[in-house]
Amino acid sequence: MGKGTIILAAFAAMAGLGAGVAVAAGPVALDRLALGQWQLHEIGSADTPRQMCMHNPLQMVQLFHPGVQCTRFTIDDAPDHTTVHYTCQGRGYGRTTITLESPTLIRLDTQGIDPLGQPFDIVYEGRRTGACAPPPVR
Repeated sequence: MGKGTIILAAFAAMAGLGAGVAVAAGPVALDRLALGQWQLHEIGSADTPRQMCMHNPLQMVQLFHPGVQCTRFTIDDAPDHTTVHYTCQGRGYGRTTITLESPTLIRLDTQGIDPLGQPFDIVYEGRRTGACAPPPVR
């Protein structure tokens, strides 16, 4: 193996490692969110607050696309806020900004097109209310 081939192989290995690290890293602000039961109250609405059990902070990013595989791009990333744009192939897209007052209190601003093609643009105040309820016994 020539010197040039070894250098190219080393460069390719480093490039692959760098790509893996970039994909694995998530927005810094989401790392600070407390897992558990959350209540999301739509600001300016008298509707019943939305309840959710958050096991993964990315659930907050894709409220209108739960469980859908989407590509995400972090637009802004800081310890107290993040903005993420996501696209769900043929199932809509969204842009969510999460601002942390604390790990258990957030402001969540989300807008986009849901899987049925309907637009959404909602601002929530989110509060962690405790641990998630245990799964039902079978």
